[in-house]
Amino acid sequence: MTTTHKVIKKHKAKLTPKSDTTPVTVPVDDSARLREIRQLVQTNNKSTLDDNLVVCQIFMESRFDSNAAPGGSSAKGLMQMTKGAVQQVYKYRAQKELGHMPSDTQTHQLFAEAATVHASSQLNDDATNIGLGTEYMQYWIDKAHSIDGAYKLYRGLSNGIYYQKIKGCADKLRADPDAMQPLRDMVK
Repeated sequence: MTTTHKVIKKHKAKLTPKSDTTPVTVPVDDSARLREIRQLVQTNNKSTLDDNLVVCQIFMESRFDSNAAPGGSSAKGLMQMTKGAVQQVYKYRAQKELGHMPSDTQTHQLFAEAATVHASSQLNDDATNIGLGTEYMQYWIDKAHSIDGAYKLYRGLSNGIYYQKIKGCADKLRADPDAMQPLRDMVK
């Protein structure tokens, strides 16, 4: 019995020779990642920060790279959460639930749990990273009693340039939510 295969379409284009190393521009719709990040922020923002501020902060910190991890730092993920930041979130969370500061024993346990989370791959999950990152920002907002003050404490800078860049970008994103150019301009 002979089987015949029906030819659907023949390919007639020539393959690029190995010797041809000329760069080719490939169009990429990077606004698709912006829309994805915006949706994640809308779903996982655990702070009083405007979603556009969070989107801009994420781009400033990681350029929307879930696996961002600069050498020499424990920072991980979209919001570049350090081990200390995750520990602070766990302690602050407990403080809010208890209505007072956790005991030294409780704090030690909370820090151990937070260190386990930080050491795992959980911070590379975008939703988890955004949730923890925005909780961390809320800690600074509650401490500073203002958003600009929170960003100054967060960055350890008194001049406020970090917040000014993020706020300027957020204002532009509000006007054009799918535009990548304000994000690119912010990090120049």
